[in-house]
Amino acid sequence: MAINESPWSIGISGGYEPGQDVNFDIEILIDDIDSTVNTSDLYLEVFVVEDSIYSYWGSVDQWHNARYVLRTYLTKSESNKYPISISNANESELFTGTFSPSDAWVSDNLSIIAFIQRLDGCCEEPVYQVNRSRITDLHPDPDGDGLTYLYDNCTYDYNPDQEDSDGDGLGNVCDGCNGLVNIVGNINLDAEGDDFTPIIGVEDVLAFSDLLENNDLINDCHSIDMLEDGEINQWDLIVLVDLVMAD
Repeated sequence: MAINESPWSIGISGGYEPGQDVNFDIEILIDDIDSTVNTSDLYLEVFVVEDSIYSYWGSVDQWHNARYVLRTYLTKSESNKYPISISNANESELFTGTFSPSDAWVSDNLSIIAFIQRLDGCCEEPVYQVNRSRITDLHPDPDGDGLTYLYDNCTYDYNPDQEDSDGDGLGNVCDGCNGLVNIVGNINLDAEGDDFTPIIGVEDVLAFSDLLENNDLINDCHSIDMLEDGEINQWDLIVLVDLVMAD
């Protein structure tokens, strides 16, 4: 699935209290697609990992933080496997479990990793979807807006209205690049009105000049390749000037 869109979404919630077992709920959802999903030998797999373990690396004679070290493979045995049974669009399935953290693990650095993978009995196929959550963040509704993880388009920002003006799956309150505003030519990303009508004018020409002088100012929200040739240069600025002059 490395070059394809995945139909799966994964949400991780649950509860954790220091010194006690960790309870987790993992919900999977099939997005709105036209066909059914082949669930033959398809499983939800679950790892527990610990981040930033200060370790000595003998090969280079240095100390480093080891990243996301596997602590326990919760679904390793056949008896603990989570076979997936849903196959139709908008269907969901819930899996629950628990584990006991070791006293040697740093709880603040522990995460649950859940992923969907087909196990054909011989050679595992690529992962179809994956998600991770720190155990200290386990909560069915982290922002308290009445919507659980999978059904909240801004998981950690309160937005009960779920407004998503550009329809990209991210709510307005957490969407850093609103697609209605982030259009080619709107360099300074300003807009007006409830419909987020972009404003393109002389200010954008000046902003473009600044970006050409200092590429470090360019961010992921900028659509500045006016010629759509994969390069950002003075020719793109000339095109923007012409568009502004022509109103």
